[in-house]
Amino acid sequence: MAPRQKLRDARDFDRTQLRESGHGQTMGRDYSAHFFRWSFARRFINSTHHVLEIGCGQDKPLSKILTGGAAPHVNTYVGVDLNPLKPSSAQRLSFLGEFNFIERWKELQARRPEGYDVLVSMEVVEHFHSRFMPTFMEACFQLMKPGGTFLLSTPCYDGVRMAANHINEMTIETLRQHVVKAGFVEHTRYGTFIDIKHIGKTETSRASKGAIHELRTALSEYYDNDALSCFFAPLYPDHARNNLWVLHRPKKEAKR
Repeated sequence: MAPRQKLRDARDFDRTQLRESGHGQTMGRDYSAHFFRWSFARRFINSTHHVLEIGCGQDKPLSKILTGGAAPHVNTYVGVDLNPLKPSSAQRLSFLGEFNFIERWKELQARRPEGYDVLVSMEVVEHFHSRFMPTFMEACFQLMKPGGTFLLSTPCYDGVRMAANHINEMTIETLRQHVVKAGFVEHTRYGTFIDIKHIGKTETSRASKGAIHELRTALSEYYDNDALSCFFAPLYPDHARNNLWVLHRPKKEAKR
């Protein structure tokens, strides 16, 4: 393997996972959807916010997005992961590797008793047993400031197929039950990638079939089906293979 080139800047991402996935130098829909999720998460974060990411990954891409520009886009960021993580020299960034969130989440509460403004957890919950979901959701709720935002993405189980490395794919309704029980309010959901058969053929309240069909035809001249799967998925959350949930902890909470 040739030596890895020096990063151009902090927003340049490692593609080791891409090569190991067998895609070579092209990106399948599952992988490219990650980049759009991280970009979407940035919309909810500004320079005053304290952010916690559960399952930040060894490449820590969200932290790079938030700090890679001319000015930092976050106040403080804490990333935790089950894998080992290299510590950061940046004052506003903290990485806790080999960190079992289910067992140790109260350590994060002790670090910031007033709570975090934004929690992010992308493609994590499908990797642990369903019996841990109530604890996970309750912990996330307790770690957030009232009025805070929780961005949660995970595959949607369709009753037919489940990825070989997933043990806890949930239907939309099952996950919604966990959301409600923990006390979160569902603001909205977006699909992150989708079977292209739905594009322009399945009803969606976000755009007309005619407009979608016209746009798909135009984009197909340049983009392949994997890219189109990601571009149109946000319009079809109920039919997508994966959903990104935008949840809020209410400012004033009802008794549970």
